[in-house]
Amino acid sequence: MNHKELIHSDFQIKEVEAVVRRDAFTTIHVHVPPYETNILRNLFGRENVTVFERPSKTIITPEQEYDRLCAKYGHEVVAKVFGEDDGDRLMEIVEGLMAEGRLLTHEQTLEKSYEPEATSESKGAKKR
Repeated sequence: MNHKELIHSDFQIKEVEAVVRRDAFTTIHVHVPPYETNILRNLFGRENVTVFERPSKTIITPEQEYDRLCAKYGHEVVAKVFGEDDGDRLMEIVEGLMAEGRLLTHEQTLEKSYEPEATSESKGAKKR
């Protein structure tokens, strides 16, 4: 998938819950894409950010993610975490998560297609 295919497309990717201990008296819970936890760890320290998996997904627009993160955290912080490449490394990470999501969706579809249908015999009914 190249960048031109992504233009103005929204995608669902998994999200995580990050618990951030800002100071001794302040703890915040945020739901973010997994790659955003790297920025939180950079800002608050690795030991102050705990990440939990969530079953939910979030909708992102990949070509706008770099700009969104820069607006939220500042260009310097985002560049420090993901590099001075105008979002190319971040886009690779996002594309990987999107591919992972498509793979999981495909696997779930395959699993459902192979599930045996419930028949009267499998439910314990007697044939006459």
